[in-house]
Amino acid sequence: MNRMTCIGITLFALAAGFTPMLAAAQAATTPTSTVPASSASSAEPADADDGTADATDGSKPPLAGLAKSLKADGINVRSGIIDQYAHNTTGGIYQGHTNVGQFNIGADFDLDKMIGLDGGSFHFTVYRDYGESLNKFVTGTFTKQQYIYKNEFYRWHLGLFAYEQKFMDDKLDITAGRLGTTTYYGHLVTNCQFESADTCGEPRILVSEAGFSLLPSATWGLNVKYKPTAHTYIESGVFEVNPTTSASNGLDFSIANATGITVPVEWAWTNTDSTTTRYPFELKVGGFVSTSPLTDPYFNTAGRSKALYGGTALTVNSSRDGVYIMGDRVVWRPNDASARSFNIFGGIVQQLDEAEIMRQQVYTGFVWTSPFAALPKDTLNFSISEFELTPREREFLRDARIKKGGHGSNALHQTAFELTYGWHVTRGLELMPSVQYIVHPDNSSITTTKIFPKNMFAFGLSLRWDIGNMLGFERTAGGD
Repeated sequence: MNRMTCIGITLFALAAGFTPMLAAAQAATTPTSTVPASSASSAEPADADDGTADATDGSKPPLAGLAKSLKADGINVRSGIIDQYAHNTTGGIYQGHTNVGQFNIGADFDLDKMIGLDGGSFHFTVYRDYGESLNKFVTGTFTKQQYIYKNEFYRWHLGLFAYEQKFMDDKLDITAGRLGTTTYYGHLVTNCQFESADTCGEPRILVSEAGFSLLPSATWGLNVKYKPTAHTYIESGVFEVNPTTSASNGLDFSIANATGITVPVEWAWTNTDSTTTRYPFELKVGGFVSTSPLTDPYFNTAGRSKALYGGTALTVNSSRDGVYIMGDRVVWRPNDASARSFNIFGGIVQQLDEAEIMRQQVYTGFVWTSPFAALPKDTLNFSISEFELTPREREFLRDARIKKGGHGSNALHQTAFELTYGWHVTRGLELMPSVQYIVHPDNSSITTTKIFPKNMFAFGLSLRWDIGNMLGFERTAGGD
């Protein structure tokens, strides 16, 4: 599939989903939450969160009573494990397999119920990552075959540690503390129905190229969201850029090693409540600027190829910035009460500077909820992501290959395809097999090689276990 075809399909998906709504905006309905759901589609029925029996098998969570009692006192406990296996069978730099994962445990405290502080709440989460990423040591690609791989330092890490205050009947939401930028920006409810990091929980290029911090490596941040209407919001914030946090235990709150700030902004029009609309939807437009210095992909401090001549990478002091547009919409649903739906999604992220590995990502796909009527929570999912390398990154990879005795220039564009099936085994537990194919993969994660990467085929299996929800607590919101 060529680049123009991929862009055309993405634009068609966005137009097909939103042109009818722009022609005739849906009537205002009951206000809904703007927190991204963890389900594939807003039409998917959620697991019971109130301690009642699970509709799938009639069982009652073992700690439902305790969860209900704690909730009445303003406390919700969260915990989960995501484990992802991936195997590259052909292409890329090397062939092989790895397993990565992350455990987290945390809690939310409703300070109104606890001490009478209206609109106030406190949140914290502790993380433990493990394993080695397939793309880092096997395939060598910029794209990640396992999205949960977020911290290569295997230790307990305090990530989320923040105070949240809501005003004006929850129209204004202000959060401050140790935060991850990716928690708030660039999300679609459809995007985490995949194992790769192409779109989960935000497009790959936003995670790597925008100066965003991501959990568990949280930094100091302030985020402000305002909802002028029930289905629109404008959101912005200021987040510290501090590369040292990922290697730490998260308890060093100093800003001595900060290298700059990132300021994102996002406007959204959404209605993800399947009880108030037949066709739930999201449309988000955003941008960002980061003042943290960059290292040039190609030049050393002497202005020559660092791949051929070595030396220290040239520091680029100009800001990094970019823009994006993304959306999803349920385009088919048999009736208002049905859990079955077909949701299309798409988006474009554009970097506005050149000192990066990638400067554009275009993606599209679908999430088919309940492809089999007897399995209302299962999903069949397909995505396509097309990436464009910057000229300097291509030149660097070419020179690095020449230095090792190889030859060949990486293609300007690479395209990643992924097909997954989300099997909801029981309350809080999902298994997701994945098949991934990348055309013209780069090798930006393994550069010191003479091997020229060929088209690659990988498969994987992702396990997502919401321990808290299985025990009877509220379901965890979508990943960052």
